[in-house]
Amino acid sequence: MEFLLSLIEKGGFVIYPLLLLSLYSWYIIVERALNLRVSNYLPRNLNELKLLIQKGDYEGALKIAEITEHTFSRAVAIVLKEYLKGRKEKGYLLQLMEGELASIVPKVEKNLIVLSVIASVAPLLGLFGTITGLIKVFSAFAITQEEQALNLLAKGISEALIAAATGLAVAIPALFAYWVFKAIGNNILDKVSEEAKEIVNSLE
Repeated sequence: MEFLLSLIEKGGFVIYPLLLLSLYSWYIIVERALNLRVSNYLPRNLNELKLLIQKGDYEGALKIAEITEHTFSRAVAIVLKEYLKGRKEKGYLLQLMEGELASIVPKVEKNLIVLSVIASVAPLLGLFGTITGLIKVFSAFAITQEEQALNLLAKGISEALIAAATGLAVAIPALFAYWVFKAIGNNILDKVSEEAKEIVNSLE
């Protein structure tokens, strides 16, 4: 704790926004790590729905899809209703289902743009802190008293280095998490799309 307080004191005022950005980025990282799973975007009874459709029991599949509170199940229900009305063009049904599933995309990509912004802004804040620290360094040379000048010189260099290091320490995990969650999210969307195509293709 004392080290953290010392870091804040020596790093200058830019440490405060950097710490806030760090806390927010780690909150997003933990939330995404807990919730960004393919099981959250596909219904638990998906295999049952697929089996009924493969058997041709569209009415039974429709009943199950309608009582399941899930985006994917609602999309299946809408497709089955259109199919039972006589709209059996696979291209139309797939387009209809993908249109209904489009609402999943913002949920999968939730807060990823925030991580990207933090990864971009944090190094700039660190750079700003570095510049202000260097200004103090050069200001020290204008002071006639040698001892005071050396103190300001050391303080300015310390502030510059701490600000730069803190900016990178905030940006690196945010950027890494962004690309990891981006890849996971793309895999989830691909899986959802594959399941949607499989269900539509199962309709005879």
